[in-house]
Amino acid sequence: MARTIGQLPFHERPVRELLNLVGERDAPDLGYAGHGWARVPRVWLGNAAGDTGTGFVADALVLALHSPDDAEPLPDDVELELELPDGSSVLVLLSRFLAAWLPRLPRASAIVLALCNPHRATLRPPANAAAPLYYASGDVTSWLDRDRGDRVELLAESWRVAGGAA
Repeated sequence: MARTIGQLPFHERPVRELLNLVGERDAPDLGYAGHGWARVPRVWLGNAAGDTGTGFVADALVLALHSPDDAEPLPDDVELELELPDGSSVLVLLSRFLAAWLPRLPRASAIVLALCNPHRATLRPPANAAAPLYYASGDVTSWLDRDRGDRVELLAESWRVAGGAA
């Protein structure tokens, strides 16, 4: 059992597996709570309304995390829930999670959080982030756009960069 945030199971996974894009689906799987990370050459950050959104983010470290439906509303942080292999789960603040994990992950030109932000918290840039941190306002859904060369997409109400705007 994990005793510290750094001991939580947070592993590299193929991006399609990480974002629940392996099989065909017509709608998001609202019960999916997978977590982990993947380094990708590019990911599309789009607007859920069908507008362009942010567009491509190149050389991205994608962190898939889950916020529980009944998370505490916080103005500048997000409560995470990570399911453990034994079926239990643990709650931790995103800021504490990133402080423990970012130094252990590979460097990339951008960090993208595949994380629902239901209370629309305004995140500060992590002190240990060596790249811009992209995060969503509202829910995030993942898609594989087969009409655009199997483009990996993350769609949200809007995207922001911690400490700035996307």
